[in-house]
Amino acid sequence: MIRYMLMLAVFPAAVIGQSDKITYAITSASKGSNDWVALRSLNMRTGKLSQMLLNMNDRGLLHYDVAAKRFSDKTASPVLPIAFVVNNPAAPRGNSGIAAMAFDQRTNRLFYVSMSDDMLRYIDLSTMKVFAGPDLSFSKAGNYTFKINDPVNRLVITPDGYGYTITSENRLIRFTTNNNPSLTDMGGLKDDPGNKENSVYNTCSNLGGDMVADDAGNLYLITASNRVYKIEIETRLATYLATITGLPAAFTTNGAAINENGKLLVSSSIYTAASFIVDHTTWKASPSPAIQDLYGIADLASSNVLATKKLIPSVMLFGKSLLKTGNIRVYPNPVLFDEVNIQFNDLPTGKYTIELADPLGRKVVKQKVLLTTQRQTVLLQIPTITAQAFYYIRILNEKNALVSTHKLAVERW
Repeated sequence: MIRYMLMLAVFPAAVIGQSDKITYAITSASKGSNDWVALRSLNMRTGKLSQMLLNMNDRGLLHYDVAAKRFSDKTASPVLPIAFVVNNPAAPRGNSGIAAMAFDQRTNRLFYVSMSDDMLRYIDLSTMKVFAGPDLSFSKAGNYTFKINDPVNRLVITPDGYGYTITSENRLIRFTTNNNPSLTDMGGLKDDPGNKENSVYNTCSNLGGDMVADDAGNLYLITASNRVYKIEIETRLATYLATITGLPAAFTTNGAAINENGKLLVSSSIYTAASFIVDHTTWKASPSPAIQDLYGIADLASSNVLATKKLIPSVMLFGKSLLKTGNIRVYPNPVLFDEVNIQFNDLPTGKYTIELADPLGRKVVKQKVLLTTQRQTVLLQIPTITAQAFYYIRILNEKNALVSTHKLAVERW
C-alpha cells in the first residue's frame, strides 16, 4: 500500500516527452562525476540528452504522508547517499543515485529503485510527484536479505502492464503498475540445459546489467558483462543467447532500452565515448552515430519492446472503425482483478462511450467518458459476477460512431 509521496518541482510539459521516440536516462549530474542522480530524456532519433529533468538526490523536499493527508515537518530525499562500493563492478560507479528504472507509458510513470535500498518507487511524470511505500521491498517479497553493495539493477515493464526484476540471486519478482503496486515472488530462474558453462547462475559473469521485453511474453537479461539471456516469464526458463560482439573492451552494459526502430540500445556508466545499437538477430553492436561524448549513462528506460511476433491483421467486430487518427490501449490484458485501463492517445477531445460486451454483443458495462486532453486514461470496473471468458471493448464517439474494438480476456483465480 502506498504510504507516502515526495513533492517535487513541476517541469514544463514539453520537457517530459510522451512519445515512443523518447527514452529516459539516468546520468551523472555533470560530466566526469559519478553521482547517478540526474534524470534526463534521450531523443532516440537525434541522440541528444535533455537538460536535467530532476535531480534525484535533491534535498529539502517536503514529505507528504498520503495516509494522514498532511505534510510533515521533516525533509526527505528520493535517493539517499550510500558508501562508495569498490567490490561490485556490475553496479554503476558512484556513491549515490538510481540503480534501476522502467517506464510505463500507459500510466506515464517512471518506476525506479535507488542504490541505498530496495524499495520500489515511482514518479508520476504528469505531476512530477514521487510515490513510495515501505512495504514495496523486493527483499521482503523475495524473502532474502538486502545488501547495500548488491542493489536492484534491473527493471522492465512488459506490454501487459506488469513490471519485473531479476535479482542477483536470479529470483524473478513481478510488480503491478496500478495505483496500489504490489510485489510477487515468481520463483527462481531455471537454467536451460543447453547453457552449460554459460549458466545464468554464474554470478561472476552475470551481475548487474538491465532488462528489456518482447511482444511474446519474454524478458531479455543483458548482464554487465554483455551476456544475453532470454527469460520465458511463464516457465522462468533462462536460455543463453549470445555475448554481444562489437563492443569496446571497457564497455559494461548498465542500461538497455528498445528504440523506435525496434533495435536494442545499450549504454555504459564507465564507457562514455558512445552508446551502441545492437541487432537482436545477430547480437552484433555498432556505435549509435548520433550519441557521442556522453555523460556516463547508468540506466535507460523506454516503453518500446522487441518485435518478435508476426503481425496478423486484426478483425474488427461490431462494425468498422471510422477514426484513423490516434490510438487506444487496453491493459492489463488478460484482466485478473476486475479492473482494466483504457488509455486514449491523440484523439479529438469530447464525449466518448466505453462498452464491454460478450461475444454475442450483449452489453455488460457501459461508461461515459469526457476526453479533455490528448492523453487520458480511464479505469473501467468489471462486475465481479462476470464469468471468465473473452469479451469485447467498444469505443464510440459522441456521434455513436465506432472508434475501435478490443478483445479482452477476463480471468478468475
